[in-house]
Amino acid sequence: MKNSIYILGFFIASLSLFSCEKVIDIEFNESEALLVIEGELTDDSTNPQTITISKTTDFQTTNDQLFVSGAIVLITDDAGNSVYLSETSPGKYQTSTLAGVPGRTYNLSVTYDGKSYTSTCKMPVKTTLDSLSISKTPGFGGGINRSVVPHFQDPEGKGNFYRVRMFINDEFIESFIYDDEFLDGNYNTQGLQSFNQAINQLDTVALQFMNVDEKVHFYFESLEANSSGPGGGVASPANPKSNIVGGALGYFSAHTSQYQTIISD
Repeated sequence: MKNSIYILGFFIASLSLFSCEKVIDIEFNESEALLVIEGELTDDSTNPQTITISKTTDFQTTNDQLFVSGAIVLITDDAGNSVYLSETSPGKYQTSTLAGVPGRTYNLSVTYDGKSYTSTCKMPVKTTLDSLSISKTPGFGGGINRSVVPHFQDPEGKGNFYRVRMFINDEFIESFIYDDEFLDGNYNTQGLQSFNQAINQLDTVALQFMNVDEKVHFYFESLEANSSGPGGGVASPANPKSNIVGGALGYFSAHTSQYQTIISD
């Protein structure tokens, strides 16, 4: 069966640092319907924590995902806190009573149809996003190519992983994921440029800047691997390296979150 999901496709930028998110079709090995759990817990107390649960379908008959209602969703942490998430709409489970704390470990438990699915994720220490700037380079035909630069100091010691969502004029455009393999201990001045939409003068550009853990990074990296090869796919794609135990697809990410906005000149 096939399942259209967002994945990350790497693009080379200077030091092969950044990769971008796009939509592709993945041919999963399993023939039966599988549960898909997509969970994000952040240190942002202004937005609810959200776990989305759906089920893949038989793509010989339909190309829709089925949102799963009636699951029991619990988040606990290593400080003894626990909270059950409420189903606010079909397949969407949320809570506003829990804000993540960097350095703390979080456990997700989902019970559905007599089966249990679990995941553990430690929220990384936050790397401060200092500011944004717009970088301009000459384009073809006399135009200007613009990229947005997230300015931040990468801590010394490899093993820091970042994910960035880009919005232009309040519309989600693209996601980028990278590590500090070539950045370790240095100040970042590398710009992000979307292949989906150009940044124009007077556009409002916003970035959501996230510190993610290694397993979450590898999850998106394995999604990118499924898109490699001619035509955007591999001959025998494997399921992404989910950090969820129990047989479900998807991921659970406890990460820091910062937003900044800039108007392009």
